[in-house]
Amino acid sequence: SSYQGDIDFGAVKASGVDFVIIRLGYRGYETGRIVYDKYAFDNLQKATAAGLDIGGYFFSQAITLEEAEEEAYFVLSAIEDYNITMGVVYDWESVSDPEARTADMDRDTLTKCCKVFLETIEASDCRAFLYFNRRQAKYHMDINYLKDYDFWLAEYSDEPTMYYNFDMWQYSCE
Repeated sequence: SSYQGDIDFGAVKASGVDFVIIRLGYRGYETGRIVYDKYAFDNLQKATAAGLDIGGYFFSQAITLEEAEEEAYFVLSAIEDYNITMGVVYDWESVSDPEARTADMDRDTLTKCCKVFLETIEASDCRAFLYFNRRQAKYHMDINYLKDYDFWLAEYSDEPTMYYNFDMWQYSCE
């Protein structure tokens, strides 16, 4: 994402990394506006040129099913010219700002937003993932309702302790 700045994907590949997941965009938690990540297309092009497998993710702050679907179509439009072999990830995270438009998001609506995004991505024949951590799985989403999708677990530890199966594990923020 833009947080990592300009990346030398050739060096990434040479270090033994096989794939990257690139932030394609996000919805602002204050404005609700959808924005491309400032490095999205540069990262897609450079990762492709380096021969890496590529996935994408969208940082969602959707509060309605319509917004979640809009985000999915935004992503599909962004990746239409790229070979996305690692799928697309829905990344909805709670924001600590009490003024955030998602501050009062209820579990049922969030779970349905996740499902709409994931269904829309998979309807385009692209693999869909849900990104979450233990807290989100326990308090913010009904993971059992979403069990038909691939899971990307963020748990920064030496070994995962998640009680659900997951397909990808992010064990570090580095």
